[in-house]
Amino acid sequence: MHDLDIVILAAGKGTRMRSQLPKVLHTLAGKPMVEHVLATASGLNPSRTHVVIGHGADQLRDALAEYDVSFALQEEQKGTGHAVAQAQPQLGSGIVLVLYGDVPLIRRDTLADLLAKVDEQHMGLLTVTLEDPSGYGRIVR
Repeated sequence: MHDLDIVILAAGKGTRMRSQLPKVLHTLAGKPMVEHVLATASGLNPSRTHVVIGHGADQLRDALAEYDVSFALQEEQKGTGHAVAQAQPQLGSGIVLVLYGDVPLIRRDTLADLLAKVDEQHMGLLTVTLEDPSGYGRIVR
């Protein structure tokens, strides 16, 4: 595997959750969603893992203190691209895999397959087709 940086996006407010707790710290199967994502990410043996934080930054730093991650602060939530840009100064020159901290059920094998395609194609994107995509970020084809 090439030099791999993983960026986990965890800066959002999670307004639809109607909670003061950062969305990625809500638990699933006894642990915060973002910890499930970190566990999956670590299975890919990344060179570096970065977590983009914003809303509830101190809570996230505390919750993830035992993990070998660096943090990038997104002071204003201006979307996904802006969030990734906050981590850019910390990234190496290899492959960058961007994951959402609130998607805990993504499988290591799915990500490994995506990374294999990146090696072949120089770029990869994992999407889903939904009957009603309203409320989600969208890629218009």
